Amino acid sequence: MAPRYAIYFAPEHHSPLEDFGRRWLGRNGVPADSPPPVVPGISPERFFALTESARRYGFHGTLKPPFELNPRSSREALFEAVRIFAKSAAPIELPPLELAIIGKFIALTPIRSSAVLENLAALCVRTFEGFRMPLSKEQMAHYLRNKLTVHQTQMLEHWGYPYVMEEFRFHISVTDRIDNDTERAAMMTSVQKMTVGVVNKPIVVRDVAVFYQADREQPMELLDRFPFGRSK
Repeated sequence: MAPRYAIYFAPEHHSPLEDFGRRWLGRNGVPADSPPPVVPGISPERFFALTESARRYGFHGTLKPPFELNPRSSREALFEAVRIFAKSAAPIELPPLELAIIGKFIALTPIRSSAVLENLAALCVRTFEGFRMPLSKEQMAHYLRNKLTVHQTQMLEHWGYPYVMEEFRFHISVTDRIDNDTERAAMMTSVQKMTVGVVNKPIVVRDVAVFYQADREQPMELLDRFPFGRSK
């Protein structure tokens, strides 16, 4: 399996949002070890199972989904393109975040849609498309095993991921899919207590971050941040 890169929103260092992500998942795009939070009715082993994917990918909001690097390009070229992109961008303010259940997983998501956020994500998808290696037949088949709409299938074929452009919904995953209602409720209760200082407060996006994954079984790592160069 080839390495992958992604363009993410990562919470500002030392912010309440980053602090929650680190305490909940034990890492925030950078290697870290810490005991899991205590969730009544959920053992530490079960907690790790219910957050396995969220921990692997790091506490983030996706802008350009993970992609294998086109062999005609390089990491250095990607970084330079992200630097140029960020230099021409200005900070944006997200609507306040709230906890939501999306397809049986728990996530933080804006309380309302945001045109500026959707535009930022769409620009990231378009701008860095040339760096993406086209999906293989096996990778396409993996996505198509899900029940995609016609439009989502078109997005997959064109951009390599079904949930971009009009299908985009910004979110920060807190858990993986939890099918058991009792377990999901227990996790939600604990998350609600830990996010008191995070929800219902606007978030300002001042940079974009490049993440790297050596292979799909390894954690995503934050390589670098690229601050926006323009003022509002």
